[in-house]
Amino acid sequence: MKRTILATTAAVALVSLVTACGADSSTDDPAAAPGASDTIASTMILGGPAEFQTRSDGVPGLAETYGVSFAKYQVTDTGGPVTINQLKNGQIDAADLFSTDPSIAANDFVVLADPKNNFAAENVVPVINKNKVTPGVSSTLNAISAKLDTEGLSAALAKVVTDKANPADVAKEWLRSNGLDSTGTAAQGTNLTVGSANFPENVLLATIYTQALQAQGADISTSFSIGSREKYFPGLQDGSIDLIPEYTGSALSYLDKDATATSPDEVYAALQKALPASLQVLEKSAAQDADCIVVTRATAEKHNLKTIADLANKK
Repeated sequence: MKRTILATTAAVALVSLVTACGADSSTDDPAAAPGASDTIASTMILGGPAEFQTRSDGVPGLAETYGVSFAKYQVTDTGGPVTINQLKNGQIDAADLFSTDPSIAANDFVVLADPKNNFAAENVVPVINKNKVTPGVSSTLNAISAKLDTEGLSAALAKVVTDKANPADVAKEWLRSNGLDSTGTAAQGTNLTVGSANFPENVLLATIYTQALQAQGADISTSFSIGSREKYFPGLQDGSIDLIPEYTGSALSYLDKDATATSPDEVYAALQKALPASLQVLEKSAAQDADCIVVTRATAEKHNLKTIADLANKK
């Protein structure tokens, strides 16, 4: 589940009550822009949450960045079972999902690349209080970021979400399989409280941080499933939380409403500047949990789709 959604759950829920999952939004449909009737997208239905119709990086962003206009936009849900099932059943032809969603691999869906960064980068990164940063803490967390990628995170998350495995067991196995389970004294003498947002992926990441630091001698307390960014960021600033796994794009937009950076390096640099003086980010990982446009394998092969831009090709 994407972090920005946590802050807007209530609003989305209200919209969903009005539109209902699977509602047809073709009337006055922003996805059906004029002048694009001969493209591949013009024959397709895009599905996703209600707010994706008007978000700057949603339907309007796809049209502006790639010249992609769909025949219709179908309101489904926020990366949930309604969207997944409608894509599998052919009720929609493309969907807005999140890049670590285990259902992508489980259903052999194809993620269309976003080379123009329509969606802002959402690299996983540790945010930490500066007074808790030591060479040992930094090296331990940076080693995790160096190994963490989207595919590996999605696979680990699938064990928690789909297989109902214990996050602590999955975290232990992830550290072992990546050669990060050795014990030592690098972080000895450091006390930290590790926090997390209230969704499975963030809890899993916080558990990985916790176990790795404990293995290096740190004294760790945990405060998991705190809630949305509006709840845990004050805790970071008052020192009740020392460390939390964050997502660069969402954290930046929370701190700077006017931020325009989209590429991984730009977003990471902008986040470093936007953070309160008491906080800092360590090295970012390659893992991202960002919006993505997904199609079935059959649709991708039928139209030779590899990137979002391919949807604007002539049919």
